[in-house]
This record gives sequence, C-alpha cells and structure tokens, in this order.
Amino acid sequence: MQDAAQSIHDVIKDYRNHDGLNITVEDIRGWGQQFGDDEEFVLAELSALLPEVYISRERAKELLAKRIKSYIGYFSYPSISTFLTDTEFLDLQLPHKSQPAILGLIEEVLNEQFDESYLKYKTFPKINFIYFDDVLASGSTIGRQLTEWLNLSDQNGRFNHEKIQAKEIRLSVSLFCCHRWGLSFQQYRLTNSFKDKRSDRITWYWDYEVQNHAKFMNQRLNLAKPVKGANLKVNTYFASLIADKYEDYAFRELNTPAKETFFTNAQNRIKFENILVDKGIDIINMIEGEVKSNVRPLGLINPSYKIMGLGTHFFTWRNIPNNSPLVYWWEVPGHDWKPLFSVASRGN
Repeated sequence: MQDAAQSIHDVIKDYRNHDGLNITVEDIRGWGQQFGDDEEFVLAELSALLPEVYISRERAKELLAKRIKSYIGYFSYPSISTFLTDTEFLDLQLPHKSQPAILGLIEEVLNEQFDESYLKYKTFPKINFIYFDDVLASGSTIGRQLTEWLNLSDQNGRFNHEKIQAKEIRLSVSLFCCHRWGLSFQQYRLTNSFKDKRSDRITWYWDYEVQNHAKFMNQRLNLAKPVKGANLKVNTYFASLIADKYEDYAFRELNTPAKETFFTNAQNRIKFENILVDKGIDIINMIEGEVKSNVRPLGLINPSYKIMGLGTHFFTWRNIPNNSPLVYWWEVPGHDWKPLFSVASRGN
C-alpha cells in the first residue's frame, strides 16, 4: 500500500501547489483507509490510472506550446509574431476559473520559448479567436459561453456568427480533455442555435479523448461506468432518481469495452466502479435535508439525466472536475469523508 500511495504522490504532487496545498503520502494513505478492506486495491488501481489522466503544470505547458506551434502551421503563419498579431485568446471566464489560469500558462510559454507575449498584441484587429479550457465533460459551460460569444455584434451590428459564416474570422476550441458524449451535445446545441450560420466551421482540438458517446461502437469507455448488478443498495438508489433522460445510458453492457485498456483488467474495472458507486451513495446519505438533484455518486450531472454521474477520470494541477466521482473530491464540514483532491473554490 505504501508503494501505491507513493506512486500516486509521484504523479499528483503538484496538485494545487500554486495556492498552498501540498498533498503528502500520508494524506493519500488517509484517503485510502476510508475504503476499509479495499484500501490496497483502490490505491493500486488508481496508481495505474493516474499517469494517463493527470495533467501536471509542466505537462500543461508542454501541451500548450505544442498547440500554439500547431496553430501557426494550421493557419500558415510565417512567424509567432504574425500569428499573435491576428489572434485573440478568448478570456470569457471568471478570474478563478480554468481559462484565466491557462492563459497565464500560455503567456509563460510565449515568454520562455518564443521571447514573446500575447498581451502586447491585444489591440490589433483580430482574425483568429481561440477558446482554451481544460476539460469538456458535459460541456455546458463551454456551450453557453460560445453561444454568447457568437451572438456578440461589432460596431456595425454584425454578429460573430455571421462573420464566421462569411469566413472573415475563425473560431477554434483547444482543450486538454474532451468527452465525446459532451462534445456531441454542444455541437448539436450550436448547430441548433445557428442553423444555416454554419456553426460546424468551429474547429475543435484536444489532447486526451474520453470515449463515452452513447451511440458510438468500440469505445474505450475510459471513465467509470458500472455494469448493472444485483446490489440492492445501488438498485434502490437508482430507482429513486427522479429523472427521465438517458436511463439506457446509465450502465454499460457486460463485456464492454471489448478490450480493456483503461483499468488493469476487466474484473478490476467492475470491482473499482462498484466501489466508487457504493461509497458515493454513502457520501450522499451523509447529506442532511434535501439532496440536490444533480448530485450523483459518480459526479455532478444534469439533473434530468437518470444516470449515476459522468464518472470522469481526468485531473489537472489546479482543480478536479465536479463530474468526477464524489469519493475523489467531496469535502463538507461535518461529513465523515476526506477527499483525495481538495477542491479549489469554484465560485459557487
């Protein structure tokens, strides 16, 4: 267990270092002990998963540098300065959110690798508009903010979506992680909102893909999505959910994915997912009074979806998505649960 805890620490040791949090091996062991006899199993399985799904601050800088170079080539610019002259990195989120943090890293990358700064080009007329974010899970925030931006108009009363349709400007989205199911929702949302305005002209790029589309075949399902079993506690909880959408998506079919490449093996996937759901229900049962309808064992989700949660397994140096299973981040005074990833303020 000590070796697994140390392996976990080696991966996530920079989590929220920027605001004074320093996770120790003892913290990780303390979190694991909450799983009782399953402590060793949980720590070992998580230690195998984390290198794939955790983005450190330094790794984020590497990915951003690669993406900037990719944009320069994709848009056929001869230099970084000509690219920055024509490009605005959209800043649409509140100061404590992920986008401003990513823009700060971009500025570091530009300073260190190109001896440049995007800030000095901010007053130039722009052709390219790039929306950076860390994770598209359900995608509701990204979809809303892009819709609002596309509906903005200039001094001549021309909307951004009209200028994109006329190929006068370009919009691109760059993510560290993208869930295919959430992406399909947001692409439909944009297409439905703008119809003949060709919202499909938006380009999307990501570094890590979560294959979880409800209708696609042969997916990795690289997240937590349990098989429906005979567990009375789980089935009673699920039956109690007052929701009416996507019930057929709540559980994965047995023997899917066809080849296990995310968990250590298919049997361990089943055991690990069941533990996450079981402990998540225990956490929900700690809540006194009315339970918010979007709180599920495997993370927050649209309250109209009759699923256990999204089960996201993707973490960054600065925060954890609330679409992740509750066992990782739940931290409420008076509740007998210690999180692995203490949550930074989401501004709620």
